[in-house]
Amino acid sequence: MAQKPFQTGVAANLDAGESVKDVVVCTVPARKRFEIKFLGINGFGHPNQPLFHAVQVTTKSVLGIYPIAVTGVAEIAEPEFPARYFGSQEAMLYAEPKSDVIFTVARKDTTGSVRVLINLCGMLVDV
Repeated sequence: MAQKPFQTGVAANLDAGESVKDVVVCTVPARKRFEIKFLGINGFGHPNQPLFHAVQVTTKSVLGIYPIAVTGVAEIAEPEFPARYFGSQEAMLYAEPKSDVIFTVARKDTTGSVRVLINLCGMLVDV
């Protein structure tokens, strides 16, 4: 079974007043399965404003939603985004051919803007 390394990423932006955003990270090519092995989050927002992050993948026609744990928060000297949220984790997610890999960011407190970047890496495998 042929396979090749694959990496992709996207930014999700929430404007003031927005509570949730779903962004397509990539569409898996036909006749390939994206085996996601590792993911990283790098977000910019506001102190004491928790964010929910998740990756959505379809495997065997079933949508799975996988929350991502952020491991750190640091205050930074940036007026628009005074807090940085970050984390990375190993994963074992399988996205089927022609399916969208979706990144979700959500929050309760909609004060200010938020920007969250996600990177996914793994293998594209022939199916």
